Amino acid sequence: MLKLRMIYTLLAILGFNINVLANEPVNTVDKNNMKQGHWIYTNKMKNLPNYKEEQVVEEGDYSDDMKTGKWFYYFNNDKVKHILTYKNNRPDGFAIFYYKNGNKREEGNWKNNKWIGDYKYYYKNGNIRNDWSYNQTGQRTGVQKYYYENGQLMIEGSWASGQEVGTIVEYHEDGSVKSERIYKDGKIDADAIKNFKPQEKAGKVTIKKAPINNEIKDTPATGENPSNLVSKPIVEKAVSPWNGTGQRQFFNKKGQVIREGYFEKGYLLNGNVYMYTADGKKFSTTVYKLGKVLKEVNHQKKPD
Repeated sequence: MLKLRMIYTLLAILGFNINVLANEPVNTVDKNNMKQGHWIYTNKMKNLPNYKEEQVVEEGDYSDDMKTGKWFYYFNNDKVKHILTYKNNRPDGFAIFYYKNGNKREEGNWKNNKWIGDYKYYYKNGNIRNDWSYNQTGQRTGVQKYYYENGQLMIEGSWASGQEVGTIVEYHEDGSVKSERIYKDGKIDADAIKNFKPQEKAGKVTIKKAPINNEIKDTPATGENPSNLVSKPIVEKAVSPWNGTGQRQFFNKKGQVIREGYFEKGYLLNGNVYMYTADGKKFSTTVYKLGKVLKEVNHQKKPD
């Protein structure tokens, strides 16, 4: 159909009689003044802004003056803008929309001015943005997924009759879990919210890179580790269950305290983080207060 439209457009520009050369009638009206068969609307008929007169704006078939089957609509750069499926002169069936660059924008089944069934929405770069599902009344139902522009999954969870149900998981762009939220009847359980840092779950700790000086700062250090500084796997000495909140200490395999203080939902709120060199000497201490770095001290640097 698209190739046929391009041929029609080219022939119209060249001034040929499309009806004769294509050997099929277009834009016909029967004795009852009802449109029948294939129709091609140029901008001379539609008078839209930013189109040339001879450009095709839309085309499709009529049956007794009613649109039927697939109808094609075009941008002023001649690329397909969207395709709608008609029944009895109303959109009813598969529909697909495009960006002006030619990539798909969204697609699914459209009925009674609502999406039903599987539906997808895309970024301009072609990566999927939303992968949703609708019931027959147009309410989101089943597994719903959101994606970052780079293609990484952002949010995943289930909906029922347009409302979130069960656990909704949100991810960082690196793929690690960002948060977990539990819904019941569309309402969130505020006490069950869990938030995580990139590549860090509640109860696990990521060792922070040590600064290369002993200056006290108001913001986290950005220096690299010295060559003899190593990060050891973290081992919890206490074996009692922990929900991520409360006073806690974490140890490395050598039994050295690497993080201690008061945690809330897995985050160190008030306390210290320690770093050690490969020979076991304390390298640095970072002090946290109200979840922010209060100061950092390098124990290896000699005083001036």
